[in-house]
Amino acid sequence: MSTLSKGYDTLGADINKVHPAENTEGALGDLTPELTLDMKDEDLIALAKQWTKSWGAFNGELSKSQDENEEYWLGKQFNSDKGATDNLIFESLETFLPIATRPKAEPVVDADNTEAGNALANNVRRMLSKKADDLSLNIKLKQVVRYWSLYKVGVAKIGFSLAENDMTLEAVRPQDLIMDSDAVIEDCEYKGEYIGHYRKDIASNLIVRFPKKADYIKEHVKGKMGTNIRFIEWWSPEYMFWTLENEVLDKSKNPHWNYDTEQESQEVNELGEVTPIIEELPGKNHFKTPKIPFFFLSIFNLGKHPVDDTSLIEQNKPLQDLINKRLKQIDNNADDANNGLAVSGDFFTREQAAGVSQAKRKGGTIYVPTGDVNKAVANISPSPLPNFIYESLIDYRNELRNIFGTRGSTPQGTMGENTVRGKIITKGQDGDRIGGGVSVFLEQFADLIFNYMVQMMMVYYDEPHTASVLGKERATEFIQLSSADFIADLSISVKEGSMIPTDPMTKRNEAVDLWSSNGIDPITFFDRLEFPNPRESAKQLYLWMSDPIQLFPDLLEQQQMQMMAQQQAMMPGQVPPGEIPPEQVEQPTDLSQIPIE
Repeated sequence: MSTLSKGYDTLGADINKVHPAENTEGALGDLTPELTLDMKDEDLIALAKQWTKSWGAFNGELSKSQDENEEYWLGKQFNSDKGATDNLIFESLETFLPIATRPKAEPVVDADNTEAGNALANNVRRMLSKKADDLSLNIKLKQVVRYWSLYKVGVAKIGFSLAENDMTLEAVRPQDLIMDSDAVIEDCEYKGEYIGHYRKDIASNLIVRFPKKADYIKEHVKGKMGTNIRFIEWWSPEYMFWTLENEVLDKSKNPHWNYDTEQESQEVNELGEVTPIIEELPGKNHFKTPKIPFFFLSIFNLGKHPVDDTSLIEQNKPLQDLINKRLKQIDNNADDANNGLAVSGDFFTREQAAGVSQAKRKGGTIYVPTGDVNKAVANISPSPLPNFIYESLIDYRNELRNIFGTRGSTPQGTMGENTVRGKIITKGQDGDRIGGGVSVFLEQFADLIFNYMVQMMMVYYDEPHTASVLGKERATEFIQLSSADFIADLSISVKEGSMIPTDPMTKRNEAVDLWSSNGIDPITFFDRLEFPNPRESAKQLYLWMSDPIQLFPDLLEQQQMQMMAQQQAMMPGQVPPGEIPPEQVEQPTDLSQIPIE
């Protein structure tokens, strides 16, 4: 048994565990060896088990909170009965999501300001926009934000499909991750030593991916090759490996990185003697160091763990419970008003009284054999609920929407506003709240994705990749990009403010008002109207106002031809169009000159 293996055997002992309080010195958690590629398989399995155990201790309480948040979103809430639930959490979250994720992330690419660098930056920018559209980036962001709201963290993962020869992007359920509980999230980047991702595939595909473990996989599924197998993909910035229970399926360096290579060459001295030398060629990368391909959305985070300390749903659970409670009180009072009934014991037995109540509720007939009907059965009118019951219900609803930042974005939220301007202001306040609270994080989230896309292009685009994009006048243009094209360092970012929610109608109305008062230039005007090419549209406007016929080349050509014809007609000796030259005019016959026979 190796020394490292012996160390793993005692990891569960108290002597290896140090649990310091916050802001004290000492080891944090279990003593853990560093992951390296030359570790033995049994050591990797022991390390993976330690990571899983460490996350399980933290994940217990987190899972309870995640499950409860999901139940509230689904409407399965505390003190709720069928027909007595007003699920404001679902309404508010599903109103919040389109507002937060409506704007599209616009990549901005800068180079070294050389002609070649600027051409590369322009092609990369257009390729990034195309890939964002192909990978449905906005839809993935919406799912990430939903996961963040429900599960206290939103995660996306980028990859590369060899089958499709292009990038992939997925929103990852946080429950499928094994994280370092001591990790933190800084600027949407995961700052932890490791991360595990539960994956699923059928046995036959796993054999193709891990041919060296074919026998183990076949034995694991008893030869049933269509069986789904759940395994774990482990990542650190520099390395990765895959485990299936007590077996390491494979291990490798981070594949999304161009590593330094060696090249043999020869050196010839003055005497003609040849000396072989080994030249080291540095790998060309967009990042300075390898990175894990995960992106984290975490906002309400105090920097203690890789997940939020609270969430919008958690903050609204008490309000949702009060809403359901008030709704149930109103509902019960309404039932009592319709079904309150007193039955006399002089006319009915206890069992018959139950039938009388049921018959009334169903709208049936009550039979009284003898005596005064009014004395046998009497309606009971309950006392009406105080006004503050309904008023408090309205207040709880509004407060819940306020916390989500959606009060002005619902019909109920703007019902109290009597003017269009008031409704627009109320809705704009929601956009400001969501824009300042979530959209700035989404910009950074998209920024990281775009930067990793460039890294993937530099690693995997050995052959030119072609994409069709919209050019001027919405015409289709084709661009090509390969790893060899990256001849300059690039700076990738997201246009500041591009993901802040704005009301398109308000934005257009403001542009029209500014244009009417000569307070805006035509390029900015068309940009705010979301024209595909504002500069070209402004140029067309200038031509229209200065010389309209310039917009119609065919008419211009006809006009020029007509002018040339008129000029030629005015030249000496030239006959105007449509007239016959004098020498060709037939002279009349003089009858007097004809001899008479």
